[in-house]
Amino acid sequence: MGLRTAHAIYKDGALIFADPEMAPEDGAEVVVTFLERFSLEMTAETDPIRSLRGRGKGEKLVEKLLESRREDRERDERGRRHLRS
Repeated sequence: MGLRTAHAIYKDGALIFADPEMAPEDGAEVVVTFLERFSLEMTAETDPIRSLRGRGKGEKLVEKLLESRREDRERDERGRRHLRS
C-alpha cells in the first residue's frame, strides 16, 4: 500500500478526477486538500507586523534561536576540523 496523488475537482457533492484511472477504489480512505478562497481583503489600516506582535509570548523563541545558532556554529567548526586533518 502506498500514497498516490491525483488531481480532482469537487462539483455537485462529488470528486471528479482528471484521469479516471487515478480514481480510488470504492471504500478507499482518502485525504482531501483544497485551496480556500478568501473573501476578506486586507485594508490599509491593518499592519501585519503589529497584528502578530506578542503571538509567540511564552514560547522562549529567542532562546530557541540562540540554541539553533550555537548548534550551527558547532557543526561548522566540526566540518572545518575534518577538512583540515
